[in-house]
Amino acid sequence: MTVTRDTISFTSEALGMVADAMRALSSDGVGKGWINISAELSAEEAARVPQRSAMSAWLSGRGPALAMATWVPGTVLPRRRLAQIGIEHGTGPDALTRLRSVGIVLPDAWLRRQDHARNGLVVDLPDNAEPEVVISWAVAATQELQTVIKSVRRWTAVVHHPG
Repeated sequence: MTVTRDTISFTSEALGMVADAMRALSSDGVGKGWINISAELSAEEAARVPQRSAMSAWLSGRGPALAMATWVPGTVLPRRRLAQIGIEHGTGPDALTRLRSVGIVLPDAWLRRQDHARNGLVVDLPDNAEPEVVISWAVAATQELQTVIKSVRRWTAVVHHPG
């Protein structure tokens, strides 16, 4: 399968283009494509992010210092599956507890699928989850779960379209 990528630079106050991309990927109900959301860093900020070798990433019990969210659309065909948002991060287990302690809570009807130190946080989204709410929550949670660069002003969404 060929995948094309579009990059959207956005702020937490201007989510429209990313929300439109989510709606477009969801429109056919087959669940193809995904969106990765991460901090948009300056060269100076990027230099502060610790680099992990493949071996240390494999042996470590934690995810990366710079958190990244991934959204995947739900499916109707061939089998129903809910849309999901996941966050890979390096803050260890029980991310939802840490997020709740700073006021970032899962909206009603969102269901925790996984909250693991190495594999990250994965949440099932209901069919009626508004894209802007999903993105806003993902940006807030991703920023909080980073172990470096805590004050992010701009974000990047890489939209992966099926070919």
